[in-house]
Amino acid sequence: MRHHVLAGASSLLLTLAVNLGAFAYIDFPPMTLKKMCEISHHVQLLTVEKSSQENGVIIFRMTESLKGRNSRITSFKHAIPPGHSDSKPVLEWMGEEKSAVMFFIEATSGTEALGYVFIDQSCYSVIYNVRENLWRFIRAEPNMSACYHGSVEQLQKLVKDSLAGKKFEVPVKKPETKEDVDKRRKEVNEILKRNRKN
Repeated sequence: MRHHVLAGASSLLLTLAVNLGAFAYIDFPPMTLKKMCEISHHVQLLTVEKSSQENGVIIFRMTESLKGRNSRITSFKHAIPPGHSDSKPVLEWMGEEKSAVMFFIEATSGTEALGYVFIDQSCYSVIYNVRENLWRFIRAEPNMSACYHGSVEQLQKLVKDSLAGKKFEVPVKKPETKEDVDKRRKEVNEILKRNRKN
């Protein structure tokens, strides 16, 4: 299934209260890839340097900045909870030299940030934890297949086309199941609260 535009994003879900005001980043339905490119402060091509399924850790290096410069956040470490069914696709994907595309917004202070990480055929969301200087896994994001579904290599090209103002078609996939919006909102908000306390 391919299309240029998805139905407009609706329903504010996540906000970064400090320095970002009411800036929504994760909403229902998922935003289009073009919108993701417009709204994100940074889009980075990442490559896995080291990873551990047992410890649930991925250490990336930034291969290319597709959008944005001088982020205050310099950590490329992602903490993925092992033993959690939601993180299984990410843990199975791990491997040296594998690539990912990360979209994120950050507060001007550099102490808060939210992001999406696209790996081949999948996506997960992350939140930056300033005390530990790493990105914490929020959850798998199967609904983001409606934004983009395909390889990282193709996504990298589409992001460049979008930022250059070129016309492009986006490969998408209808989510296999419909998510409970209220349940998801509660789950994500709890993670946000815990992140601010820790």
